[in-house]
Amino acid sequence: MPNSNQSQHARNFFAGADSLTDNVALLEWCETSRRILHAGALELGIVASELDARLRAIRSGPMGGMSGRARARQVARPIQQASEALVIGGRYIVTAATRFQAVYMPELEQAGHRPKRSDFKFKA
Repeated sequence: MPNSNQSQHARNFFAGADSLTDNVALLEWCETSRRILHAGALELGIVASELDARLRAIRSGPMGGMSGRARARQVARPIQQASEALVIGGRYIVTAATRFQAVYMPELEQAGHRPKRSDFKFKA
């Protein structure tokens, strides 16, 4: 069962463009979208692999004349392709966020906006 924080993220994600009222909301939406698409891609990829393995174990019947491997691939491949599509979708979301920052952040910084700084530091 999802916790209240996850429920809030889901509500924000599915609220649509009306909830994108400022730069912070837009960047948070992009990050939430990327995470959701990433999780979906992982789930679909796992299901495709497991389904392929299970279907390959079924012996070929008299109909169709296809090998067990070919039959399993026919069923599992569209699920794998859906997984790959979500990965590509996530990349486009990251591209949109990066482009927003490149195009709009100089203007926002001139107006006095200070982006959040990460506490994460690289050490040599």
